[in-house]
Amino acid sequence: MALRIAAGLFFLGAVALMIRPDLVASSMGVSALALSPELRWALRSMGVILLIPSVLAPLVAAFAGERGLRQACAAMAFISAGIAAFTLFSPGKVSSGKISMTLACLAMSLIFFIALRGRRRNR
Repeated sequence: MALRIAAGLFFLGAVALMIRPDLVASSMGVSALALSPELRWALRSMGVILLIPSVLAPLVAAFAGERGLRQACAAMAFISAGIAAFTLFSPGKVSSGKISMTLACLAMSLIFFIALRGRRRNR
């Protein structure tokens, strides 16, 4: 279930980055003057890259065995924690968008670690 929820959130983030990178950047505290065409394309590229876990996570949840499920869950836990860390320490002013994205990624990482602990207990 955690993989499917995270995949949905990553998919929404990927679509937002591809369609409206300027809106995402401004909600993250990036000033309008810093939004160059290069930065917009870099954000769109990050959106395309986020499509990878958002497409693969539900497939793993549906078709992988126990070991594959645990490994995917561990990878997603570290990916979520990494996104939270990079978001928190990204340049720009502190904004509600930056704080909420950091907290959402930390919550997903925590959910993955709790799910891993529960799966290990039920082995």
